Amino acid sequence: MVPFARLFAVLPWIIACFSATIEKRATQTLWLVGDSTMALHAASEGIQGWGVEIAQFLQDITVANRAVSGTSARSYARDGRFYNVIQEVKSGDYVIIEFGHNDGGGNVATLDTADLVGESLTATHTVILANGSTEVVYTYAYYVEGMVDQIVKKGATPIISSQTPNDPFENSTTITYAPSRFVGYASDAAAAKGVAYVDHFTAAVSLFSKYNAATVNSYYPLDQYLHTNTAGATQMAWAFLSVGEGAGARCSYP
Repeated sequence: MVPFARLFAVLPWIIACFSATIEKRATQTLWLVGDSTMALHAASEGIQGWGVEIAQFLQDITVANRAVSGTSARSYARDGRFYNVIQEVKSGDYVIIEFGHNDGGGNVATLDTADLVGESLTATHTVILANGSTEVVYTYAYYVEGMVDQIVKKGATPIISSQTPNDPFENSTTITYAPSRFVGYASDAAAAKGVAYVDHFTAAVSLFSKYNAATVNSYYPLDQYLHTNTAGATQMAWAFLSVGEGAGARCSYP
């Protein structure tokens, strides 16, 4: 696994203060693959994904946000969404993969986003979907590691990210949190493939621990515990980028 302290050395599009000497390549694209916490939302929804807000911190790269609400690693792969992304990915691009919120929570036969439990790359379970089609279901590790293989084959750089946290101040005046198993799965998948890993979950919790409950709760509107508003999405984007070692000493939040 590539330590994230080294990630900034291979991402020439990260905020200029992380490196003033790296070569800029304006033709690169940062592809975002994930769920509603990353996706674009209409203003009428009152929520926004962090993938929309990350562009304000970046330079000399095009951000292509292909995150889709309600998706999991399983459904994103099954429904051809990742296939469509990988057709456009070019050598030198970067692809962030972040799933987890919709990958658990039910029986794989009755919930068409649920992955098999565990990290086996060979375990399968065949189900009949509501539309009558047959699907062979695999684990999160199988889907995500398979995406990584395809990204590398295109000459691009994959980055596996753990899911964002729910509101760590939900129903509490003190910060409380417990990572889901998919945070560990994401870390393990990155280690298994030897690719960069961002512990987005822990980074966001660490950032939010600097604020009081009222401030953090304001980032999760409409009594939500999962989805952020634009201000919260900006915080989530900054948390993703601020994981690099020493970043706090060189950069400041705009």
